[in-house]
Amino acid sequence: MQLSPRLQKIASLIPQGTVIADVGTDHGYIPVYCFEKGIIKKAIAMDVNSQPLDRARVNLTKYGYIDSSELRLSNGLEKLNKNEADVIVIAGMGGLLIADILKDGIDKIGGNTLLLLQPMIAPAELREAVCSYGLSIKDEYVVKEENKFYNIFAVQKGSQTLDDELMYVGKNLLVNSPDTAYDYLNYKIRVCKNIISGHKLSQNPDTIAIQKYSHELEVYEKYIKELKK
Repeated sequence: MQLSPRLQKIASLIPQGTVIADVGTDHGYIPVYCFEKGIIKKAIAMDVNSQPLDRARVNLTKYGYIDSSELRLSNGLEKLNKNEADVIVIAGMGGLLIADILKDGIDKIGGNTLLLLQPMIAPAELREAVCSYGLSIKDEYVVKEENKFYNIFAVQKGSQTLDDELMYVGKNLLVNSPDTAYDYLNYKIRVCKNIISGHKLSQNPDTIAIQKYSHELEVYEKYIKELKK
């Protein structure tokens, strides 16, 4: 099975010989691929709706991995037991939804559990939430797919301070995603400039928002300079 660059990167971060819980599994692509590559020994495919689980069941059956899988109708981590999975994947959702799933299921996350989180929007808000829940971002990656950028967090339990680098750029971006970092930072710079310009043109400019995005802009421009050295 071929995966998109976004899902391929997530799969590459899953350690060998582990049990994964794929939350919001949809078609079950990540479990199928990981079984094919001999990465995982068991998959727990979970979704809040029955139709995605049915699609995952079809694919897991088609490729011969249904006997090594469990499919659970679950609202977030509700149906997962603590320490039942070595790796929890939560991908393809909004950052605020992922944050809610983690908040509601924080008691299901063991001390050695690896969380692989991939928000479609609101990565900064998810970073802030992760740190407030007693979790720590160990590494972060950016993948470009069809002219869009996707953040991927590797998270485990542990305390962490939320500084500018972690809040806006992500941890170890220049090391982990050197081929993508320049385009990503330029994209974030354009977004910030457009937002600032929009606020300034408003009849009632939001000065707090202008200050926030101006500071964010300074952080991205600092990292662009680092790349150009």
